Formats: sequence, C-alpha cells, structure tokens
Amino acid sequence: MDWNVDLNKISDAQLQAALAVANIPALMTTMTHLTNDCSHLRGDIQPLVIPLAEEEDGLTEAARQTARLLAFHILRAYRDRGCPELVTPSDAIIEQAMHYTTGHTIPDEQLPLMREELNLFGEDRRRVHIPATSVPDSYRVLIIGAGMSGILAAIRLQEAGIDYLIVDKNPAFGGTWYENTYPGCQVDSANHLYNYLFAPNPEWPAHFSSQASLLQYFQNVVRTFGLSAQARLATRVDSLAYDEQCHDWKATLVGNDGLEHEEQFNSVISAVGQLNTPAMPDIPGIDSFQGTSFHSARWEHQHDLTGKHVAVIGTGCSATQFIPEIAESTGELLVFQRTPNWLLPMENYHEPMEPGLLWCLRNIPFYDRWYRFFLFRARAMDGPLPFLYSEPGWAGEPQSVGSANAMLREGMEAYIREQAGDDTALADALVPDYPPGGKRPILDDGTWISTLKRDDVTLVTEGIEAVTPEGIRTNDGTVHACDVIIYGTGFNAHDFLSTLDVKGKEGCDLHQRWNGDARAYKSVTIPEFPNLYLLYGPNSNIVVGASIVFFSECEMRYIMGCLKMQFEQGLASLEVRPEHFQQYNQWVDELNLQRAWGSQSVSSWYKNATGRVSQNWPGTHFQWWEQTRGPSADEFLVTKA
Repeated sequence: MDWNVDLNKISDAQLQAALAVANIPALMTTMTHLTNDCSHLRGDIQPLVIPLAEEEDGLTEAARQTARLLAFHILRAYRDRGCPELVTPSDAIIEQAMHYTTGHTIPDEQLPLMREELNLFGEDRRRVHIPATSVPDSYRVLIIGAGMSGILAAIRLQEAGIDYLIVDKNPAFGGTWYENTYPGCQVDSANHLYNYLFAPNPEWPAHFSSQASLLQYFQNVVRTFGLSAQARLATRVDSLAYDEQCHDWKATLVGNDGLEHEEQFNSVISAVGQLNTPAMPDIPGIDSFQGTSFHSARWEHQHDLTGKHVAVIGTGCSATQFIPEIAESTGELLVFQRTPNWLLPMENYHEPMEPGLLWCLRNIPFYDRWYRFFLFRARAMDGPLPFLYSEPGWAGEPQSVGSANAMLREGMEAYIREQAGDDTALADALVPDYPPGGKRPILDDGTWISTLKRDDVTLVTEGIEAVTPEGIRTNDGTVHACDVIIYGTGFNAHDFLSTLDVKGKEGCDLHQRWNGDARAYKSVTIPEFPNLYLLYGPNSNIVVGASIVFFSECEMRYIMGCLKMQFEQGLASLEVRPEHFQQYNQWVDELNLQRAWGSQSVSSWYKNATGRVSQNWPGTHFQWWEQTRGPSADEFLVTKA
C-alpha cells in the first residue's frame, strides 16, 4: 500500500487502514479541531489510563472500533469538503480534550504545564524571551558538551542573541548517541517524547528508535539552527577557574593538536552528561586476558564475533540491548550476571512505526501533538511513580517497600516466570531480590529471556573471582574459556564533571568540596561557583516517566531565567545562597529515602560512595517543572557589575 498520499486524496479503505493503528486518545482529541466541539468525546469511548496495565488506553476493542468509526466519518467529511482551514477550538474545548486523554482530571495547578507540553501551535512556552537590548555586547557563555543538553543550550542562547562557544571532545555533535555504537543501541523512552518540544519529529522510524536515528535527529537539529559556526569540536576543557575580580571564568581548552590555550567566559554551562565515562569492574587479572576485550560503550567494530566464544560481563540496560544482537552470530555466548534486573513489559519496544500510524502523524492536523501529549500524560503525569513509594514500617523489605510496590512486584515477577516457561531455574535466577524501582528497569518485549533460553547462550550467576589469560574464573573454580570479553558494566555516573578541574571562589576545588557526594541546587547551581550552571547534574535523573529531554528543557529555562535576571539587574554574578542549597538538598534526600531506590537494602549506581542517592529526582514531573519555571532573586547572592 502506497502511503505517500495526502489527506485530501486518500481513499476510504486506506483511511480506515490508517485509523486501525492510530492511538485512540490522540485520535479522538484531534477530532475536536475538525468539529470544533467535544460531543464525540463520549463516555462509552472514554480512555482510562492505569499505570503499567497491559492496555495503555484502558479501552476495550469494541470501544476502539466505535472510536475509529466515529473518527473515520469525521475525517471523511473533512476530506470531502476539500480539507478547509480549521477554526481554532476554544480554550474550554482544548481543556476538556486534555482531561479526556487519560480519563483523569488534570488539577488546575497543572494546566499551565499541560498547555505548554501540548504545544498545539508551536508556541514554545519553555523559551525565555530576553530583550536584545539587555544583553551586554561582550557577554559570552561556554557550553561544555555537544550532546542533547548542549545542543539545547546553544539553541536557547542563540535565540536570545547571546554569544557562546560550544565545545566537545568528540569530532561531531551527538554526545552519548555519537559515542555509543554497540549493536542494538536504542532509546528506552518513547521516541515522540525523546525530542525537543520545539523540534518534533513525525518521522521517527520506530517507537523506540536506534542510535543511528537519534544521532541523525540531533545532527539535523544542529544543521537547522546553524550551530556549527560557534562550535569547537575535537576539543576538551581541562580546567575552569573563577576570577573574582573580573567575575568571569578562565577556561583551559586543549585542541586536537594537544596545544593548550585559555579563554574567558562570563558564564559556563556544563552539559557533559552522566553516562559518558565507562565503568570497568574491579576484577583481578583484567589485563592478563590474552584474547580481545573492550567495554560496550567503546565498541570495537573491527572484531568479527562470528563463531567466537564470547563472554559478556553485565546484564544492565546496554548489555540487554546488545546481547540479543550478537547472539545471532556468536558460536557460544556466556552471560555473567551479578544482579538480575526487573523487566518492564513493552510490547512495541523493537517494533517499527506502523506505516498507517506514520501517515496519521504526517497528515492528520494536530494528531502528532495529541499523540505526544497522550504519551506524556500516560507515562509521566499519570505514570507508575506511586508504585515506587515506600511505606513507613513496611514488613515486606527487601522484596518490596510498600503495598503498591508489592503488587507491582507480583505482576513483574509473573511476567518473568511466564517468559521463562518451564525453565524454573532460569526464572529463579532472573527474579530480583530487591524491590521494583530499586534499580533501573529493563524495557522488554520478550527478547531478553528468549535470548537466554537459546542453546548457544549460557547464563552464569556464580560470582567472578578473576579474569585469567584464557577467560573468566568464577568463585567455584571453573574457568570459562573465551575468545572475547565484553564489559557491559555501565558508567561512572556519580563522578560528576570528573574530567574537569574546577576552581571557584577563593580557589575552592569543586571535587574536594563534593568529596564524592555531588550536590547542586535544583541540580543546576552550586554555592561558591558563581555563573556556573549544570545540565543533567546531581539528582536530575529519572527512573520512570517521560524523558530526560523534558528535564533538560526545564533546567535550561531556569538557566535562561538566571541570565535574564543578571542582564536586567546589571549583575556581574549570581551565586546560589548556601542556605537554599542546604535546605533543597535536605528535602531531596528525605524524599529519595521514601522511594524504592533509596531503600537501605538496595545497592545501585543511583547511589554514590557515601550511600546517598545522587542520581535520581524523587519528585513528580510537575514538581520539577514548577521548581524550574524561573529563578527568584532571594535565591542568590549577587554582585553588581
């Protein structure tokens, strides 16, 4: 079937085929634009989103068929009228449609966020408008990192007419999507949420697209906004030092030629990310192995694994993506598991976008906006976070942290056992002994366990004693010979800004101040380090929800608000007050202890060496949005220019 057809020329049969795969909540809310009323948002086709339920929209198949038929008649009539210009629905109609999407009434205080996220007419309400006349001519910002957050920072500064330089150690834009090229690398957030709100992409080829598709998207955005002219790639920043007399930062940059030079900047935005420094396990004998070995984050594609005996250490998010891919060609595959992971069922995890759904996204007016809006509400605002709350005095630890968490555990364990089938030993090895949400869950469509059940794949749960010249020796004395060892052991995520030497006021060393326990105010600013801002800083990670892009967009709005305040008030510097910093971090710590990942029985990369959860945001998406809407003058110590 040829899907290169416009709405005004599509046949009835093809229109029905497209609607057969459309998301019903998005489809029905889109119809409000074609009818300019809400009469079709009826109770018999009312979605009801229940977090983690098998059917995401909560509708019966009969209700879906009713909705599709209703939408077909509306769209056919619109087509037959020649697709005339649409009348903008009233705010009341739009608001009723927003409530309809998940069956849950949106609280009044959350409506501004919902309108912002819906972004019906491309308003880009997360953009901070700074009068060009208020920006000092010589003001210059350094952005460190050219991945998702760094690209965002450059766009926002450019829109405001603020001079900037974006620097990255890699020779191209893309960040983690440039660096991670292992087989099967893909996003684990719904793709229509994993893009900038102001740069939607109706052409995503899959529901959870590949590394190549993501890299292409971000590099296309770079070209669209013309960011390359103010980029210096294949360049690293070695050090930052704050000059209290000049109120600026001295940055030591090292180019690809190895030569150092110093430049001055009024402000610095760190967008270096958390998942960019591979973590190697502390196993004796790693260097003694005589075969090929590498970390999955630095995949060595020159090695042909066909027919080889390959050992993989680790079963986290990266490993569960590349292991099924390489299992198709390896001769024998040994998978060494220290800790099993909870699997979060996601039926379309490896599925391409259906041609009919792509047609809807491209051709039905406003459908793409409402589709993204449904995903945001279902997975972020009405998502599974309440299932991860701890209950005081709960007797079910360490398996669960509360009644809702115990119910979640029951369902997730049933999924694992169903996938394992008759192999009860495999099921027992794959069911975690910690609560759901204690560690990052793995999205799964059945691929993971079916891979482990292959005859040429062996799961090894015995602890590793050492790496030997021949392979891997486990604690029971068995030497597992292999040709290749792949370390799928994650990243040193809690070592924030580890590649930078940062000196603030009076020479305060950032890493000595943190002492292995990185903290920031709203994940963005740090006392004694004026005009230094962090994107994807401490406690800004999400375990469940929308995507990290939303978090970065909110953080960048806060940073732009700080710059706007600095310009309008004629300030040389802004520095968060220590008392605000301390109170905020105390609140974050207390809230993290009330989440599954904060349980004392859980050990994970979410926690740093002190045992504190330094990675995760424990609140709701609304709380994050609310706290980053803009700065308040009383949050900061200021210095006049």
